[in-house]
Amino acid sequence: MKQFFTLLFAILLTIPSFSQDFESGDINKKSYVRFGYSSPLYTNYGFTDKQDMIDNLGAFMTSKNPDYQASTVDSRIGAIFEVGTLFPINKINIGPNMRFGINVDWFSLKAQIFNLQGSQNLYNVFVQSKIGPSFTYAPAKAVAIDVYAKINPVWAGATYYNHQEGDGNIDIYRGFLQFMYSTGVNVKFAFVMLGFEYDFGGLKLKNSEGTYFGNAKNSDKKTPLNGFSATIGFTF
Repeated sequence: MKQFFTLLFAILLTIPSFSQDFESGDINKKSYVRFGYSSPLYTNYGFTDKQDMIDNLGAFMTSKNPDYQASTVDSRIGAIFEVGTLFPINKINIGPNMRFGINVDWFSLKAQIFNLQGSQNLYNVFVQSKIGPSFTYAPAKAVAIDVYAKINPVWAGATYYNHQEGDGNIDIYRGFLQFMYSTGVNVKFAFVMLGFEYDFGGLKLKNSEGTYFGNAKNSDKKTPLNGFSATIGFTF
């Protein structure tokens, strides 16, 4: 409770610094650091939904590795960390306290996990950046809402099947310098930022033997890797 009131007091102290921007309609450039929960969707790898993944993951994984231990999906979890900047275009006045801008995530590290039965997991890992247009509306002092869409250059991505009997060589599928996409919304209150984002698209990932992880439903070399993230961060 003491920490909550300390944070609230700090937010209230920052509100006067937003007055000039709010009255002029201009919006300051804001950089941010954020982190939070990131979950893979059950449409990953080409499945249509959770039940489809539960029913058919075993056959798909066995086709990739005969040592696959029959299992089903128990849960999913993940985390994300990002550093970015929002550049408002104040020269384009589209209305009171509304501005277009460019939103850049300079660095984004994301790991998503399907927990399987036993000591088995399917990991998805992404090292990426993001850039795209944004729209910001500031309905009140110290409050702003951003809506954005981004292209995500994925510098390195991987899917890894972790199991006790595996040697790891053919269970790691990697890909480099490819693109995915994301769309989302941020809500900023003073220096605190809450974010919600949907990532979609796919990557061509292959193992040390040159075999693609592919798609569970067809012969496409690209693996669908959709996800959802909810973050909290701080602007400066």
